[in-house]
Amino acid sequence: MTAYMWSYNATSRPSFVMPALLPPTILCNVIGEYRLKKLNKRGEARQMIIADGYFVSTQSHGPQSQRIHHKRVMPRPNSMKKFVKKFVLSRIFPIMVEPTEGSRQIKPKTALYLSILVSLLQPFQSGWSTSQLNLAQFNDTVECDSRPVAENTCLMFPGHSKLEWTFAVNAWIFGAMLGSLSCGRFSDMWGRKKLLLVNCGIITVGAIVQMSVSNIWPFAVGRFIAGIASGVATGTIGAYVNELSPPNLRNVLGLGLQISVTFGIMMPAVAFFFANTSSGWRFLAGFPLVLAALFLTFAPSLCVESPAWLLMNNRREEAEHVISRLYGVENVNTVLAWLETTGDNMEGLIDGNQTDESLFDPKYYRQLAGAIMLSCSQQLSGINAVFYYSNSIFADAGISDPRVGTLIIDFINIWPAFFTGFLAVRFGNRNMILWGLLGMLVMAIGMTLAFLVDVPALSILFTALYVINFGVTLGPLVWVMTADIFPDSIRASASSLCIGINWFCNLVVGVSYPYLADALKDLSYVPFVVLLALFYCMALKLVPETSGKTSAEIQLEYEERRHKSTR
Repeated sequence: MTAYMWSYNATSRPSFVMPALLPPTILCNVIGEYRLKKLNKRGEARQMIIADGYFVSTQSHGPQSQRIHHKRVMPRPNSMKKFVKKFVLSRIFPIMVEPTEGSRQIKPKTALYLSILVSLLQPFQSGWSTSQLNLAQFNDTVECDSRPVAENTCLMFPGHSKLEWTFAVNAWIFGAMLGSLSCGRFSDMWGRKKLLLVNCGIITVGAIVQMSVSNIWPFAVGRFIAGIASGVATGTIGAYVNELSPPNLRNVLGLGLQISVTFGIMMPAVAFFFANTSSGWRFLAGFPLVLAALFLTFAPSLCVESPAWLLMNNRREEAEHVISRLYGVENVNTVLAWLETTGDNMEGLIDGNQTDESLFDPKYYRQLAGAIMLSCSQQLSGINAVFYYSNSIFADAGISDPRVGTLIIDFINIWPAFFTGFLAVRFGNRNMILWGLLGMLVMAIGMTLAFLVDVPALSILFTALYVINFGVTLGPLVWVMTADIFPDSIRASASSLCIGINWFCNLVVGVSYPYLADALKDLSYVPFVVLLALFYCMALKLVPETSGKTSAEIQLEYEERRHKSTR
């Protein structure tokens, strides 16, 4: 692994001195006459300039503990431990683990792609559950309120009330919020792969309950259980894919989550042409059983455990074995350089013991604020309102069958994400997020004007552009960036919290927007115009560039921002 030597003085930032080779992990008490507790197992000699005139070399003759030899050319700082923590770990160590440009281009093995592909079966269930009930014949308020209920109308639980239906629909969102908020703890405890295997059991229970009941309230319970599974999947897959992927492919592979969800949203719209019967909804409710069966069949052999999680749990040999499957034996050390614990996690090791990272540590406030803003913006951007309005927009344009309008919008929603990877590499994640927010702001204004002047063609145009804008920016990139901006030690819990907030915002929109739309009529998009403008201003301040960067590089950028703000 190639790293850099640095020198430091009190009036300037570290400056480049010369390249040097460093071991993947350095575990030391202090610089000076103390021992270096752990070196590279190969026991190779290393040397570097640390700071303030200290020349330090590590001499080794094997894998045992070694002494540090140093040449003191300036007065020693009063507190060396504080010095190491403040300057070496926060400013130098993240740079030392930066991979070379060549190492970024390591070609993954087929095992990596298969692991990710199989894992994406679970977000498909989330998308399926999103649109599973979006057939007007399942729930038409007028027809369901009629007595007697006409044949071939109100197909699901004939005679149910609007309140009961609203509860059944949103029970899934509430379950997803609970699942995503709780999955981080279990992901850290059991591992990403084992949690996803357990989640198949939750998917199975939710599907069986929904397809077998004859009353709407037990059906709502099944929806709630299915929601827990959806929350666990969306809260876990982003971190899992991030930890398996090389830096140069994290954007592209991370988009799989959104693509899987959008395909899951579209497929029920296709099934509606065949499932519009009194029993058809039961087949829709039971379809996730197929996804769970496929995952349980292929995941044990094709999916690997996250090597980052294995390293955090001191299972290094297993991590090296997994990395060799994903990248080849010859690249194990290089990949370890991407995954090794960064300076923030080394502080506890300097004192001789490991410390637990807290998501709510002040040093992570910027990351947390940015991730929460991104999660909120995805749901409060108005995209759900577009889907809510789509049937009436297409009806005004002469397309009377709501299934056709739903299918058109769902189809448009899928394809933009396939271009996101190329565009994000070309322009960067940050620019894509900013352009997405700005573009959706313009489209929301255009849709409002189209409603006011009552021009259906313009409404359809702005609706399509709105969905495309979302699908190529906020839709896929929020999942990617939420996982990117946190270090390995807190990524699972951070993703869990942020995706939970994302689901909460989804719940707020799902419950409140129908009433808001009835009250505001043609001005129903004005609240989203205001929110999009607010999110754009916040993104300028809070969203960093993450495209193509390692976790260490991203954390270094946050560390530099934090130091600037405290000066």
